[in-house]
Amino acid sequence: MDQVPARTHRGRPLRGLLIGLLFSLACSVQASMNTPASGNKPLVIIGASYVQEWETPELPGYSVTNQGVCGQRTSDVLARFVRDVIELKPHTVLIWGHSNDVVRSKPEHMAVTKRKAKENYEAMIEHARAAGILPILATELTIPIPDTLPEKLMSFIGSVRGKEDYRVQKNTEIKALNSWLRDFAKAENIQLLDLEAALDSGNGTRKIEYTRDDNSHISPEGYDAITKFVVSQLT
Repeated sequence: MDQVPARTHRGRPLRGLLIGLLFSLACSVQASMNTPASGNKPLVIIGASYVQEWETPELPGYSVTNQGVCGQRTSDVLARFVRDVIELKPHTVLIWGHSNDVVRSKPEHMAVTKRKAKENYEAMIEHARAAGILPILATELTIPIPDTLPEKLMSFIGSVRGKEDYRVQKNTEIKALNSWLRDFAKAENIQLLDLEAALDSGNGTRKIEYTRDDNSHISPEGYDAITKFVVSQLT
C-alpha cells in the first residue's frame, strides 16, 4: 500500500523536470529568433525627411534604427541628439542632412545659417565621441537640374535678365557646406559618405530619376542607389 504513493511521488519530479527542460528549450529558440544576428552593430541614422523616408535599409553587419524627422534643420537634430542617439547607446551614428538649413534661409542670412550648421555638426560629433559612439557624416544631396535644351535656354534668359535660378542658388550653398564637411571629416578622421557625388548626374546636380515629382524628395530609385553606395562604403 505504501509503495504506490512513493512511485507517484518519484514520478512527479521527473515529469516536472521534463516539462521544465522543454519550456527552457522553447524559450531559448524564441530568444534566438528575436536576437539580431551575431556581430551586427547597432547603427542610428539621424537627420530630416531624407533620412526618415530611407526607413531601415538593410546594411550588412548593422542593425539600423531610423531617427529621421521630416522638416528639421541641423539645430533641431542637435536638440534631440542626446535622446535619439546617445541614450540608445549605438555603436555608430550616421549624421545626414543640412538641406532644410539652406532651403529655408534667406540670402542675406545665409552666412549665419552656414556657420550655425557647421557648429551643429561639430557639436553632434563631440557628443557622439564623448559617449563612445563612432560618428559617420554624409554630404547632402543637390537639387536636380535636368541637362536639357529648355533648361539651358531658361538659364541663359535668366542670366541675361540678371536673375539666378533658385536651384542654382541653393545648390551653391549646399555644395559649400558639403565641401566644408569633406574637409572637416578629413581633419577629424571621420568617415564621410559622399552622397552628393554618388548621385551626381554628371552636370553637378542630382540625377533627375533619383528625385520625386516635387523635385526635392528622393525617389525609390534614389534610395536604392544610396543603399548600394552606403553598403559599399561601410566596414
